[in-house]
Amino acid sequence: MHPKKPFDTQLSYLPLLASLPSFILLLWVMFYAKISIYLILLVALFGSVSIFFCYVKLHQKSAYQFRSLSNLLDAMVQGDYSLRARSSHNNLALNELVLTINTLSERLNKQRMQSIESQLLLNTVIEHIDVAIVAFNDKDEVALVNPTAKKLLQLSADINQTLPSNQLAQLKPVSEFTSGQSEVVSLTLGNQQGKFKVHMEEFRASGKPHKLLFITDVRLLLRSEERNAWQSLVRVISHEINNSLAPIASIGLTLKRSLSRTEQANIEPESLIEGLNVITQRANNLTEFVNSYKKIARLPAPQKQKTSIIALLDKVTPLFQKHKIIIESQQDHLLDIDPVQIEQVLINLLKNAIEANQEAKSESGIAINWQVTHNAFSLTIADNGIGISNLDNLFVPFYTTKKQGSGIGLVLCRQILEVHNGQLTLTNKPDNSGCLAIIELPL
Repeated sequence: MHPKKPFDTQLSYLPLLASLPSFILLLWVMFYAKISIYLILLVALFGSVSIFFCYVKLHQKSAYQFRSLSNLLDAMVQGDYSLRARSSHNNLALNELVLTINTLSERLNKQRMQSIESQLLLNTVIEHIDVAIVAFNDKDEVALVNPTAKKLLQLSADINQTLPSNQLAQLKPVSEFTSGQSEVVSLTLGNQQGKFKVHMEEFRASGKPHKLLFITDVRLLLRSEERNAWQSLVRVISHEINNSLAPIASIGLTLKRSLSRTEQANIEPESLIEGLNVITQRANNLTEFVNSYKKIARLPAPQKQKTSIIALLDKVTPLFQKHKIIIESQQDHLLDIDPVQIEQVLINLLKNAIEANQEAKSESGIAINWQVTHNAFSLTIADNGIGISNLDNLFVPFYTTKKQGSGIGLVLCRQILEVHNGQLTLTNKPDNSGCLAIIELPL
């Protein structure tokens, strides 16, 4: 079987096949008409030369165009997008092809530049981000280790994409995470042991699945938060204890001086009793203060059950019969909550709202409404008091602006809602005519 001729050769044969039959027929007619043999030979000579010349030129031009376009496409395959084909006049079909190839080359060049720029940006971020990044291929082999990961795993900087077996064993517990899984876990990495936030994502490279592991060292952050919490706790406890010990010490010193004076040995019992009562009262207050901290620290786990919000409010609102409480929403919702704990939250917030109205001497009632948005339940308690003057200290334990306040009510409410995966937000109304307490709970 003979191989096929090249396409440009086949294209050149077409006009040759179209002209040769006519040329042969012409020579045969001239010979049949008994025209001079010299004239026939002359026509044969010029006709043959003309046909051969046209065949050669057509073959050269087609071969040139095809080779030019082939070289241009080959350069694009090799990644060189700088070459351009030149269009010619009066060649509409060929010019359209040339324009299409040039446009394709420009677009590919633009996409390559964008890809290079994005890759450089990504590499810069990976190289300098303060998060350890380790990538695994479909065979659970390490495909990428950034400098932070090398530092965390205590690897030498010249190690590119290989990890010793002991480091691979250290990452084994988290390499089995599923895509999107994020947890704070205790790990031993290198010679360091502590808590790390680990997040796993999946991506595909060359059609094969890969895993991308993000490891964040949260030990410094946790220690910083722990230090701040201890400083705040020590500051509050020191303040309260000093407030109690200072008058106790003063009264004790006064009583000691009174008893030590021989000329006033027969002092009146009333003064002694009064001083001892003050000491006892301050000691009791200090005991209540410590018990309040225990109450916050030992909040029991919620016993969740399906609870109707309307039924819950029907149990709470009768506790405030002397005050006007308006329930604006009527549609009931079932919440997966601990009814006892959430009931305490509602009582605390309603009590605060009523006291705010009384302080502002407002005759308006307390408005309660709720709504469901994005699979979350949101309940709002609105008062018409003077608003909140210091929003920053609302949830500081034992901070209060009330004369008889303990300063743990809002802290306890927020802690209860947080163990329900919810949150508490307090803010002033836009017109500064009261406060909004917003309870958000997941459905």
